[in-house]
Amino acid sequence: MIIITPPHSIANEGETINNLFEEGLPLLHIRKPEIYTSRLRRLIESVDSKFHSKLVLHHNYEIAADYNINRLHFTERNREGFDSILKELKTGVEYIISASVHTMPDFNQLSSRFDYAFFSPVYNSISKPGHKSKNDLVEELNQRIFFDTKLIALGGITANNCASLLTKGFDDFALLGGFWQAENPMEEFRKCLKISNDHVR
Repeated sequence: MIIITPPHSIANEGETINNLFEEGLPLLHIRKPEIYTSRLRRLIESVDSKFHSKLVLHHNYEIAADYNINRLHFTERNREGFDSILKELKTGVEYIISASVHTMPDFNQLSSRFDYAFFSPVYNSISKPGHKSKNDLVEELNQRIFFDTKLIALGGITANNCASLLTKGFDDFALLGGFWQAENPMEEFRKCLKISNDHVR
């Protein structure tokens, strides 16, 4: 299970992230494309350093080494140049990289260098009103021929529907609006984490 930050800054965000990790969150993606690097640094520094290895950067890759972060995410827009970006970063670091896709043909064409990829939106987005799913999930999953990279469902996911995604064939799922906009975010997280962990077992 993965949680993605909202693009804007929110109150007590670092404290919330620490609490998530303390309760067993495996990975958190920091996706804040519109904030200044200095604010991004402050957010990372508000997270206990023992959890920095579980953080994933979506941008500002050049600061990763400053915080011993070795996980980087590449969107469709910057995915083609990921090799050259990695070459510009600190040498001697084995980076774990992930990607975003929106169709199964795009997923099937990924390099096996990617550890996992977000496939979205599987349901109508919670964080982006009007961003509706056009995917027939059964049809899409039937087209999957690539299994070197894990397939992670994203978009409109809550504790009420995440289990069905795992039975359909996704390897795991990620939450954005389903966590941050939930009535009780931590309770929603605990329910989803249990479902994810039970699936892995």
